[in-house]
Amino acid sequence: MVSFSNLVQPIWEVSPYPLAVISYELDPQDRKYVYVNAAFTTLTGYTSVEAVGQPATLLHGPRTDLAALRECETKLSQGKTFDSSLVHYRKDGSEYACRVMVAPLVEHDGSEHFLITIEMASVPSDELSASDDIVPLTLPMPLKEYPDGKLPAHLRSHPELDALLALWTKIRGGRPLPLRTDFDADTLKEWVPHLSITTVAPNGRFQFRVFGRELTRVYGRDLTGSFLDDLTPRDLWSVIILHYHEAVGTREPVFAPISIANGHWYNEVSRLLLPLATERDTVGFVMGADYVRDTL
Repeated sequence: MVSFSNLVQPIWEVSPYPLAVISYELDPQDRKYVYVNAAFTTLTGYTSVEAVGQPATLLHGPRTDLAALRECETKLSQGKTFDSSLVHYRKDGSEYACRVMVAPLVEHDGSEHFLITIEMASVPSDELSASDDIVPLTLPMPLKEYPDGKLPAHLRSHPELDALLALWTKIRGGRPLPLRTDFDADTLKEWVPHLSITTVAPNGRFQFRVFGRELTRVYGRDLTGSFLDDLTPRDLWSVIILHYHEAVGTREPVFAPISIANGHWYNEVSRLLLPLATERDTVGFVMGADYVRDTL
């Protein structure tokens, strides 16, 4: 069984969203929980000791939509993310409505050994069908108002990004690239809340494997497990994906700020993308760090 890195779990553990990892066998009946975070325990009542080893149907019950579960299997078999509203059941038997995202965790070699599930904010049971029509926009928020209409000039960088780049350069040394295993939670503790790590799949897709707590606050939800080309608004994320391709293609750091403007309203995120190797000089991951302008 493939194990998790010593960086992934500490960041997942502090996510405000209930997050679980399930083994990804071909037969759904064979799948079991292998990890749950603290938020999962708070929501469901199941501790890690109680949940790990239990079947993937642990939270299912009489009102869990079987048609939605079949759709989930179809999406997963196509390598896609499943995102829908479901009714789940806590340890004490009480039910709750939630938005659930399920996705295969894609390794750099294209293999898929685990599923990741994230439950979004609960919604009233009578609003489940309506919520399925909502397309979430993933933008850096909130916007700040500039009443005079004079929007600020783009930031060149950020002191924390400069320090992270210096660390990446030092660890790389004389090698073409540093390895993903060169960076653990202790090495990156100064930046962990602002960090993301994406897996570079062989088909050119990018999937968030790690999404820091501060990023969850800025973007409005935990994007762990999300494929970048599934996110909206697509015009923004298509540009972001180009930045990731640049980091992979050049095998060099890329400073790629994100700015959002709407009339007098504006926000900007300073972002640094750092390619990481799996072996030799093959880019298997991209580490990103985001800092919002108002943190300066």
